[in-house]
Amino acid sequence: MAEIVPFRGLRYNPEKVPDLAEVVIPPYDVISPAEQDRFYQIHPHNMIRLELGKKTPQDTEEDNPHTRAGNTLDRWLSESILVREPKPAIYYYELDFTLGEGVRRTRFGFISTMRLAEFTTGMVKPHEKTFQAVKNERLRLMLSCRANLSPVFALYSDPSRAVDRCLRQGKEGEPTLSFADAWGMRHRIWALTGPRVLKEVRELMGDKAIFIADGHHRYETALKYRDIQRERFASARPDAPYEHILIYLANLNQEGMIILPTHRMLRHLGAWEPESFLQKASEFFEVARFPSGPEGERQWRTALESARAAKENAIGLFRQGDDAFYLLKAREEAVSRHLEGKGIARVLHRLDVVVLDQVILRHLMGLDEGFLADENNIHFKHELSEGLDGVRAQVYEAGFFINPTRIEQVQEAANSGLIMPHKSTYFYPKVGSGLVIHTLWP
Repeated sequence: MAEIVPFRGLRYNPEKVPDLAEVVIPPYDVISPAEQDRFYQIHPHNMIRLELGKKTPQDTEEDNPHTRAGNTLDRWLSESILVREPKPAIYYYELDFTLGEGVRRTRFGFISTMRLAEFTTGMVKPHEKTFQAVKNERLRLMLSCRANLSPVFALYSDPSRAVDRCLRQGKEGEPTLSFADAWGMRHRIWALTGPRVLKEVRELMGDKAIFIADGHHRYETALKYRDIQRERFASARPDAPYEHILIYLANLNQEGMIILPTHRMLRHLGAWEPESFLQKASEFFEVARFPSGPEGERQWRTALESARAAKENAIGLFRQGDDAFYLLKAREEAVSRHLEGKGIARVLHRLDVVVLDQVILRHLMGLDEGFLADENNIHFKHELSEGLDGVRAQVYEAGFFINPTRIEQVQEAANSGLIMPHKSTYFYPKVGSGLVIHTLWP
């Protein structure tokens, strides 16, 4: 089902940029303004200048972050800051990283291009909601740069790991790219150009469905860009570059596939009455209270983790000025009745993020879409301790803490054609921008 296509990627010229750690950045949507400033300062050829350029009060239709990115890309090409791969390649990628508990893991995958397919074909399966404003912004950047600057992160199922074995057998000598980044992760990438391995990978991937893990906005934007170019270049070849998208593919059947939880941190709750909330919550949840202090926190964390192991819906609550931690364990029948009344498919009833979004935030607290879509009201944290510290420091009025969505839940939702709430998953680590670029001009 997936048509994998080797390509001649653009890469940083090692003679001009010897240390990729100075120029590779995370995906645009996880970069804070402070990080954006830091990336600008690290190196004059940092990818931030293409992926997420700075705005100025003087911006116009002709001079703005998107047009400046396009001009910068053209200049880097003319100055050989970026150089094109001499042969079509697939990039085998090994990424070493450490989880919070200090366990070192390796995720295996590869970067390629893939022929774009509409979601209606069932070949590519999304699982998260997208926002039109974000897609509009990414389209303006793509039209200016005429390139995929960063890959969509996608998954496929290969329990026998045949694709991984083929890729490992195809690598020769030292990595084409190798560096350690500021987060302690080690990146090793080989450009595979041998006809045998390229042919075998394409054949092995030919019957596999693709699940988008991260990059839904980029994928939908690429479909729109493709349609625009089809109108502009009606006589172009059917394999024109814009018919394809830059993609990082990883086997979901591996230990290195990690999903982090996405906790909801709330502000500006106004007249919210916590005691009344807990009373109403008892209709849908068994509410357990843990005393404040280190021992109470330890017990609360353990209870949340135990619910994860038992595959139970449980949501933690910690609020500003309170002397307790709370655990809300779902009463399955009551929760399902409410979700069914909202027209939510039963497949999604076991997702903590759906229960939190629909039952707690929208029903019990009465928060509407406008409130929840406003980044001034809700922040997302992946580290539980960071979220707790934010409440203690009075940055947030309350935090709701959930267990991560499981990979099989993502598969089940995507296979059923269902869309999860925004920020349902956080696949870790993200795939950076600046490893290789896919040009789209015909």
